[in-house]
Amino acid sequence: MKTIKILVIILVVFIVGVLIWAAFLPSELHIRQNVTIKAPAAVIFDEVNDLRNWNDWSPYKDSVLKSRFEGPIRGAGARVIWTDSREGTAILTITESNQYKSINAEMEIPGQEEKAAIRFTFNQENDSTTEVVWETDLEGFDYPFGRFVGWMLEKGYNYNFKLGLDSLKQYVETYLAEPEYYGYQIELKEYPGAKVLAMDDSCLMSEMSLHISDDFNVIRSYAARKGLKELDYPMIQWHTYKPESYTTFTCMIPYDADSVPNIGKVYWKQFPANKVAVIEYTGSYDFSYYAWIALDNYRKFHSLHIADDPWEEYVKGPRNETDSNKFVTNIYFPYK
Repeated sequence: MKTIKILVIILVVFIVGVLIWAAFLPSELHIRQNVTIKAPAAVIFDEVNDLRNWNDWSPYKDSVLKSRFEGPIRGAGARVIWTDSREGTAILTITESNQYKSINAEMEIPGQEEKAAIRFTFNQENDSTTEVVWETDLEGFDYPFGRFVGWMLEKGYNYNFKLGLDSLKQYVETYLAEPEYYGYQIELKEYPGAKVLAMDDSCLMSEMSLHISDDFNVIRSYAARKGLKELDYPMIQWHTYKPESYTTFTCMIPYDADSVPNIGKVYWKQFPANKVAVIEYTGSYDFSYYAWIALDNYRKFHSLHIADDPWEEYVKGPRNETDSNKFVTNIYFPYK
C-alpha cells in the first residue's frame, strides 16, 4: 500500500510538472535559420525559385518519394507534389516570388486545413556574398498537449531548415558560384535604340527558318515600296522560347523613317534604348545555345535585372555568307 501511494504521488508530481512545463511552452512559434553563401543573390534565388532544383539540396528529398510538378517551371504558381505510399502526400506551392529578394511558399497536407507558410529571404551583402534566411510561423498549439506538439515541431523544423541551408550552401558554392562562360567575351554597353519595321510571329521550331525568312522578305518588300533605306542589321526579339511548342518572336529591320502606316502585319515602332549585356557569337545558329547560357550565367552572377525580352542582331547570315560557320550574331540581354 505504501509503495502504491508513493507511485501515485510520483505520478501526480510528474503530471503537475508536465502541465506547468506546458504552460511555459508557446502557442505560436517562429522558426528561423540563416546561412551566408559565397555567391550573388541572383544565383541562389534562381536555384530556390525553380522547384525542380530542390532535389539538389532540399532536406525533404527522399529516394522513396515520387515527385510531380505542376504549374509554371518557376516562380509564383509552381508546385511540387510529393507522394509516399506510407506517409501520404505533401504539396509545396510557391505563392509569391520577388526577384532576387524573397520567395514565399506554402506546404500543405491534403485533408488538413492548416498550411505551413515558409519564406526565403536573400540579403546580398556584397558582390559575392549573400545571407539566406529560411523561416516559418506556426500557431494554434492549444494547452496542454498541443504545446508539446509545437515543441517537437520546433525541433524538427529547426533541424531541417539548418540541414537544407547547409546543403544549399555546399551545392551553390561547389557548382554555381563560379559562372561558366564557355570562353565567350561578354560586354556591357548602351544600345542606342532604333526605328524599325516589325512583324510579330509564332511557330514551331521545325518551321522557324521558313517563317523568319518570309517575315524579313515581307518587311523588305513593304520598305522597298515606300522607298525606305535599310539602316542596320535585321533583328529578332524573342518573347517565349518553347522547343516543344510554339515560340513567339518579333522580326525587325531598322529603317530611315520617323513613322509609316501599318500595312497588314507590318508595323513601325521605336525600338527602345537599353543597357545591354552582349555576346558576339560566330557560327551556325544551331550551336548558339552555349552563348545564350553564358549570357544568362553572367546575368545571374552580376544580379542584372532583365528589362525586356532578349534579341539577336544578324551581322552576317545567309544573305551575305554561304558558310554557316562564319555567321556572326550579336545576342543582347537588356537590363535595368
